[in-house]
Amino acid sequence: MEKPESTKGLLLISNSSVVTDFFHKTIIFMVDHDETGAFGVTLNKMSDSSIREIIKNVPDVPSADNPIWVGGPVDSMFVCVVHKDANAPEPGVEVIPGVFMGRSYELLMHLIETDSIYRIYQGYAGWGAGQLEAEFDRFSWVVHHPKEEFLFSSEDSEVIWKKALVDKGGIYKYFVEHTKDPMLN
Repeated sequence: MEKPESTKGLLLISNSSVVTDFFHKTIIFMVDHDETGAFGVTLNKMSDSSIREIIKNVPDVPSADNPIWVGGPVDSMFVCVVHKDANAPEPGVEVIPGVFMGRSYELLMHLIETDSIYRIYQGYAGWGAGQLEAEFDRFSWVVHHPKEEFLFSSEDSEVIWKKALVDKGGIYKYFVEHTKDPMLN
């Protein structure tokens, strides 16, 4: 399996035969990764809460009823938004070309009130120095390049996980299409 020096801007697809905790059958969009650790958000875990239930003083617009996504098991007070609006006020960090991650309240309000493509996350996935690298040594993750269909999909969690493996191709595609659990072989 691949073990990149940095996973910033990449997707991590969990190996379901190794990963059995929160990250079972998940896809992580990696926001940063260096020698001090790594940080990302889980793309395919929708919460039961809406934007208006989590964020105070949200305008009364239909998008305020959109779901909040569970970014990961770390720090449930952490809220961020992944979006495609380069013209937004304080758009945040451009993780990959045309896709940003920001945290300001002004940004959240702007996106909620517009037709922008975005997703709000509560919590995040984080690793200390060397921790993610050790998980690669245990074959916990498959690395893939991000596509909008994965970054902003609202399909069922397992469906999008399988689609990412099929898109990865090769042996991953074969096992998704020919076995009950593609990572057991």
